[in-house]
Amino acid sequence: MARPLTATVDLNAILHNYRYAKKLQPSCKAFAVVKSNAYGHGAIEVAKHLDDDADAFAVATIEEAIALREADIVSPILLLEGVFEADEWRLCEEHGFWSAIESDTQLAWFLDSKANVEKIFVKLDTGMHRLGMDQEAAVAFIDTLKSSDQVDDVILMTHFACADDLSDITTMEQLTRFEQARHAIEKSGNGPVDASVANSAAIMKWSVPEGGWIRPGLMLYGISPFSGVTGQQLGLAPAMTLSSKVISVRALKKGDKVGYGLSYEASEDHQLATIAAGYGDGYPRTTAYGAPMNINAMPAMLAGRVSMDMITARLTNATSGIEIGQTVELWGSNVPVEEVADFADTIAYELVTRMTSRPHYKYETRFELK
Repeated sequence: MARPLTATVDLNAILHNYRYAKKLQPSCKAFAVVKSNAYGHGAIEVAKHLDDDADAFAVATIEEAIALREADIVSPILLLEGVFEADEWRLCEEHGFWSAIESDTQLAWFLDSKANVEKIFVKLDTGMHRLGMDQEAAVAFIDTLKSSDQVDDVILMTHFACADDLSDITTMEQLTRFEQARHAIEKSGNGPVDASVANSAAIMKWSVPEGGWIRPGLMLYGISPFSGVTGQQLGLAPAMTLSSKVISVRALKKGDKVGYGLSYEASEDHQLATIAAGYGDGYPRTTAYGAPMNINAMPAMLAGRVSMDMITARLTNATSGIEIGQTVELWGSNVPVEEVADFADTIAYELVTRMTSRPHYKYETRFELK
């Protein structure tokens, strides 16, 4: 426990954000998306805290789903990408998992398995061209599923390519295609089907079909899906604070250079802090000079190249003092992870999901729920 790098996760903040997502789309049920270890926040800990509130959870793989069941999570769990092997359908029946189906292969495996699954989500390709089937195939799939006696409920789902860009009309075009498919399904004699279309961006800023299921992911963790806007500005509560401590302090003279490649040169005399964090922990090597952080609650910035185990930084106000042992907030409530991601030329999704096993994880419930 000696190395001070710590990821502190406020589970009440995540619960607040889940409830906020449901308030934005009150006619819908909501998955809590906890794939990729709950976006780096700890899937089991997050799911345990949300299990009484969540309508269901959503993951990417059956391994993620089984881990939740083995941790005594009782809520329904959806496999967003469906099964990857035929025998996984039996595991779905055994553990009560729901699953997406996006291809002829997955459908054939399901029918051959004779497994009984409560809900199947048929994935429609409305323009992203990554997973899913066209409208004609979706109509046939739903007809086949409803006549199979292996499934209780069938939902039509899709995924938006550009929902985070409010100036792009692609989302409206995808919604139009989706509603055309739903109409064709109803006309075919299968009756109305519920919808699942909305990721975090769509939940917050687009008009989506009433009823059915929304899929809040990134927003659960207090992070904005939109460029130039932080989660706090959208009414979300940041869930993770990544913090460390100053482990060394030295005085630089104007002209002194720092770190690998000597890429930083002091433009004036100032103190330099060395901090226990690096790309071996998930803090990106690509992060550029000036990336924000706080040292002892004072504004600071990255100075020099990110190393595997250490970074160096200076205070924004060079006249203030730095001492060994002072706390450094790398991102959190005072240093938005979205802003750090901009300096790393990436997105906040990647920063939190690329966290390695080295930071110590600490869970708390400080956020005041209303």
